[in-house]
Amino acid sequence: MHEVIMPKLGLTMESGKIEKWHKKEGDKVGEGDVLFEVMTDKVSLEVESYNSGILRKILKGEGEEVPVTEVIAYIGEKDEKIPDAPSQAPAGETGTDASGVAAASVDEKSTIIAEPSVDTIADTSPVKQPEPADGRIKISPLARKIAGEKNIDISTVKGSGPRGRIVKEDIEKIIADVEKAGTSRERIKISPLARKTAKEMGIDWKTERISGSGPGGRIIKEDIIAYNKSGAKSVPAGAAAPGSMRIRSTVKLEGIRKIIAQRMSLSKSTIPHIVMNAKADATNLIQFREQLKEGVLKKYEVKITFTDLILKATALALRDNIDVNSSLQGEDHIIYEDVNVGMAIAVEEGLIVPTIFSCDNLEIVDIARKRIDLIGKARSSKLTLEEIQGGTFTVTNLGMFGIRNFSAIINPPQAAILVLGQIDEEPAGTNGGNIGIKSFMDLSVSCDHRIIDGAVGARFLKNIVELIENPAMLVI
Repeated sequence: MHEVIMPKLGLTMESGKIEKWHKKEGDKVGEGDVLFEVMTDKVSLEVESYNSGILRKILKGEGEEVPVTEVIAYIGEKDEKIPDAPSQAPAGETGTDASGVAAASVDEKSTIIAEPSVDTIADTSPVKQPEPADGRIKISPLARKIAGEKNIDISTVKGSGPRGRIVKEDIEKIIADVEKAGTSRERIKISPLARKTAKEMGIDWKTERISGSGPGGRIIKEDIIAYNKSGAKSVPAGAAAPGSMRIRSTVKLEGIRKIIAQRMSLSKSTIPHIVMNAKADATNLIQFREQLKEGVLKKYEVKITFTDLILKATALALRDNIDVNSSLQGEDHIIYEDVNVGMAIAVEEGLIVPTIFSCDNLEIVDIARKRIDLIGKARSSKLTLEEIQGGTFTVTNLGMFGIRNFSAIINPPQAAILVLGQIDEEPAGTNGGNIGIKSFMDLSVSCDHRIIDGAVGARFLKNIVELIENPAMLVI
């Protein structure tokens, strides 16, 4: 029997959400077959199987967040015995990589990871054992079986076995105590969908008195909705009085949203930002694009945008101001030879920054092709790990939302980020001394002041302005 575990698909990955199973229980699985799709903290990836056989058991369903190295399924022969409970492989010993799922032989004597009972039971106030550092609850298979049959929440049980392991006697003592006290451990019957709806509405179905209208008094989704509308939900101690503040929803940060929060907090708390602003006359850039647009579209079937032109200008300016193309990692000041420009893209889950590699060496039409490809992949969650790594600088653009300028947060471990604003028409002096209408673009660059001095950042930004105002330099 082979264990299928949640693979570690990146240095920052701590858990993954199973988006889709491509196989169901009982299906034949071949080595190299796509087994499931997982959403990491950065991208959605297809994961292949390392082994062949029958998918005997799926332990984690679609939509579940699973820590790396935790067992999520079993692959084996048709009549092979399925273990009672999964073990968790030690991190770093699984042999996983970005290409597939590691599988190891099941050791029936290994420590069992037990899940708390789904059903709620009355609290008998046992002493809760300290939770191990890795989050596992140590429990023997027999104790786990008895606890499951009696609906006992094992997270509240203090283990008397070796190293705090819960053994059969611990569970039997809990049962005896309950019977002696004459208390009842009647479970609350609730459907999975009702449980999910209650969580979304902030209703604690374990403590609230909710009447079930389903078979045998089971609480169903409609019961949760009706209870929420009735306003009967109790107010926890210390909570605001009804009507003073209503919460629409509460969700746990996960996936891309979680990593964005972590990286932005890291950047603002550890990197001293110096922000410089400039205004570029974009009149010539607009004319240059108009000259290119139709010819490129007809010949290459690619639409050139202002973003493509600015990406090229940024890459050339980085090449000429190479100190900005850098990073501070620990005590090492790294200046990169390659100019790999990241392009910030807004997706439903948040923000992602795929990379255009060697951007300074690409023609404008090639940059446009790459931009189109990366945006398509980003919005369909099909970016690979390679496409979101290796950036040396980032460009972000909110001009399409009517934003003139803003100060961006540096994307660590990079040392700078460029902001593009909306192109606006303004009155301006002409060469003849008259007043005319010109188009201007606001630009802003945020730099890591530990390794990029103000003069260095200013020269870089000035270089970009010169390229925007003299766009013919982009093709020389």
